[in-house]
Amino acid sequence: MSHCHVLLSIQYKSIGMGKVFHPGAPSGGDDVKYSWSPEGLPYYHSPVEKQYGPGNKTSLSWAFEGFEDNQLPDGQIADHALSVLEQLKKNASNGDERPFFLAVGFHKPHTPFFAPKKYFDLYPSLQDISLPSNPLPPVDMPAVAWSDWGAIKSWNDIKALFTDKPLCKNDTSVAFTEKCTMPVNKTRELRKAYYAAVSYSDAQVGRVIEKLESLGYGNDTIIVLWGDHGWQLGEHGEWAKFTNFEDATHVPFLLHVPGTTNSGMKTSALVELIDIFPSLAELAGIPVPEMCPKESRNIDVCVEGSSVAPLLKEPTRPWKQGSFSQYPRPDGVGLKAIPGHPPFAQGDNEHVMGYTMRTDMWRYTEWVSFNHTSGQADWNTVWGVELYNHTASMATNFDDENINLASDPSLQKTVSILHSTLKEGWRSALPPHFEQEKSV
Repeated sequence: MSHCHVLLSIQYKSIGMGKVFHPGAPSGGDDVKYSWSPEGLPYYHSPVEKQYGPGNKTSLSWAFEGFEDNQLPDGQIADHALSVLEQLKKNASNGDERPFFLAVGFHKPHTPFFAPKKYFDLYPSLQDISLPSNPLPPVDMPAVAWSDWGAIKSWNDIKALFTDKPLCKNDTSVAFTEKCTMPVNKTRELRKAYYAAVSYSDAQVGRVIEKLESLGYGNDTIIVLWGDHGWQLGEHGEWAKFTNFEDATHVPFLLHVPGTTNSGMKTSALVELIDIFPSLAELAGIPVPEMCPKESRNIDVCVEGSSVAPLLKEPTRPWKQGSFSQYPRPDGVGLKAIPGHPPFAQGDNEHVMGYTMRTDMWRYTEWVSFNHTSGQADWNTVWGVELYNHTASMATNFDDENINLASDPSLQKTVSILHSTLKEGWRSALPPHFEQEKSV
């Protein structure tokens, strides 16, 4: 049960638009059967989404000519959000006192990086756009950790750069070298285009917040701004999201709570996107569902995340010992074969799962065999292990996850501890005040 469904069940108006759920089959078509109020149906998608979205693989990876904000999907989604807010205000004036949940899903900075020219003009000329300081894979990186960023290469302008380099996809002796990195000029183009797309999306967020405040909702509406994954822009020679490196897994998570965060605050505590719903529930005075038991597949509502409300009162308090994410191989964009292992069969998806955990000091990742049907990992069949230092005191090793330290003899005790925590999962890393719930 989604948190939209939970809010709907307690008489909230729940209205969504744009990319909230992943489009298509994974969400059953935006979860329209369960998550949204009649007032929000039919579910809104921009009429030009397919024309300017990632499904149009015949276009270039970026462009700005002839675009205005509301000619592109995100501008149209913002326009729709403004109209919905105005209607909610009108309904409230006519006696509809139900609280509302509004989910506005913007697409950018997803590829292609289309945005009006004024957003490109915010950034320096190409020769002044910085390049990544770490353009090659980490030293001692296991091959299974690598993505050949095939999704990016599907755009016509990038595809043309690699048509004569088939070994970049299949030969690990070449794929990890400078021969297979994005050319410098194209790297600068894409980085500038990504920045422009971010600014375009940011402007749409601003429009929605301004409307919210102008209608008088600013003092009693909680706002969460989040993204579902990070994005690599040439770091480690990688592009897009298809890895377990920091740049692919580190996401924005901004929270505005009227009367609490008005002066601004920040925390270095580890938080996760699964923390959003319990946080919203507690802050809105809604009962927070119980923590999920170890076997939860037959339970309608439970949470694996932790409300961050205590951090708003005490940002430096002890918190989670780790945050978790995972990404599979093969996934259509990784190498077709991993040295020392048989080639992946045609259509064989999620044969290996990369489980990763970020602590305050380390990123630790294990790539293990995975049964897609049962959803079970075989922790005894290991394809690769990664350990990257994230402590400022070890600057020689920190440097943007450039050295895999998993085989360092002096760190084997650390590897053993992190392995146990990763295998046990999120329950082993809950905030201290959740200690009593670990054994449920």
